[in-house]
Amino acid sequence: MNIDLVTSFVPEFRNIFILRYEILEFLNLQGTLGRRSLSTKMNISERIIRDEISILRDMNFVEVSPAGITITKEGKNNLRSLLNIYKELNNLTELSKKIESVLNVKKVIVVKGSSEKLEASYKNLGIETANLIEKSLCSGDVLGVTGGKTLSSIADEMQMSDGELDVTIIPARGSLGRSAKFQANSIASKIATKLGCEYELLPVPDTASPEAMTMLMDNLEVREVYKKLKNLDILVFGIGRADVMIDRRNIDDKTRDMIFEKKAVSEAFGHYFDIDGNEVYRSQSIGITIDDFFKIPRIIGVAGGFDKVEAIISIATLRPEMVLVIDESAANEILNIKSKEN
Repeated sequence: MNIDLVTSFVPEFRNIFILRYEILEFLNLQGTLGRRSLSTKMNISERIIRDEISILRDMNFVEVSPAGITITKEGKNNLRSLLNIYKELNNLTELSKKIESVLNVKKVIVVKGSSEKLEASYKNLGIETANLIEKSLCSGDVLGVTGGKTLSSIADEMQMSDGELDVTIIPARGSLGRSAKFQANSIASKIATKLGCEYELLPVPDTASPEAMTMLMDNLEVREVYKKLKNLDILVFGIGRADVMIDRRNIDDKTRDMIFEKKAVSEAFGHYFDIDGNEVYRSQSIGITIDDFFKIPRIIGVAGGFDKVEAIISIATLRPEMVLVIDESAANEILNIKSKEN
């Protein structure tokens, strides 16, 4: 579709399309809502909400009951079908291309929202990345996933497969943190269940000592998982801030001060980098190494929020051929930082 031609011929098309799409998207995120509640939360007049809901109901995109307004299965399917048009009309496609240019990476996908302000932005990151994974997988692939809140949202938004896939999902790093939901093992298991494919577990803490790891490698299952980790076909990973990951790893004060003195802003797989992508420190970490990272054919990095911007810029320098999925707040701040450099 030639969006510019359509909007020049029907100028009101852009605003109407965005409005209806965002009402459907909001209902998809929030669940059943009353008309007044929907009006208040979206900051749209009740009259407009009433008129648009009437149209969406006639199209069978929503149901209206005494309990409130609910998006239908057909409405959810159309959200996915109309996503690319929405992104073009909402200038997200143009924003993505700008980020590709300033970061010099293969592909950038920008989703609506700000992850540090709206929980819905995590859902948007999850939906977009889940779609990307489904399109990227090939028969026989081994997919590695890291842990974290953003990766957990991807598992939550993955659609159930109609059949079984010849794919294996494995955690790309050991367990880190206290929340089981955000562990790489849990995420690998959930994605595999959704896709109807095999998965492996890595029952090892990310901070296990070399001595402990030597003992664990005597276990055949651990050895087999490690062998697959060295031959990943695709990796999906969250981009971490250096200061946050230092706290999670309980790094001692002397080492912490050294890492900050060298201006580390990002962490990936136990490696810490400055904003130019120079490694400043390497900690003990179980899972893939940075050397493994450079050998994996397909890479998808995911992050959202204003506070992740320096980390995103840093990690983007490591693999120009990677695909990045970020939110609007991160994208706009990246442009702001890069404009000051010129």
